[in-house]
Amino acid sequence: MSSSARPRRPGRRDEAGFSLIEVVVALALLGMALAVLTDSVRTGLASASRSAALEPPLAVAEARLAAVGITEPLVAGSTAGAEKSGIRWRVAVDDYNDDGFDGPSGDTSGVPKLYRVRVTVTWLQGGTPRSLDLDSLRLAMPRQP
Repeated sequence: MSSSARPRRPGRRDEAGFSLIEVVVALALLGMALAVLTDSVRTGLASASRSAALEPPLAVAEARLAAVGITEPLVAGSTAGAEKSGIRWRVAVDDYNDDGFDGPSGDTSGVPKLYRVRVTVTWLQGGTPRSLDLDSLRLAMPRQP
């Protein structure tokens, strides 16, 4: 007796590997993830660039603020100038009066006087004028009788 049964071929379910649609979906997901990552990196680089551009003006402002009362006199008035880099600065010193304070004023002999110090720095960044203000309160030595 001869058997007319052919050997059974394995069905497609038994085949290993990925179908074309699975590969396309995986590539699409990878592309979207890379797009999000690229946007995040671009945003981070732009923020770092803006921060780096702020460092020189901030250094000038901090140096001017630190000098008041040390190398510059702590008296009411204002001074201005410019650095070689094109950063312009202005230091304003004003008497500070706290209306809520009921103690002796700084005009009284032997009482320290409080001043408000404001440093304003201006510069051009990409053709756009920019500015930065730093404020501080400084205590002057009391007047001797």
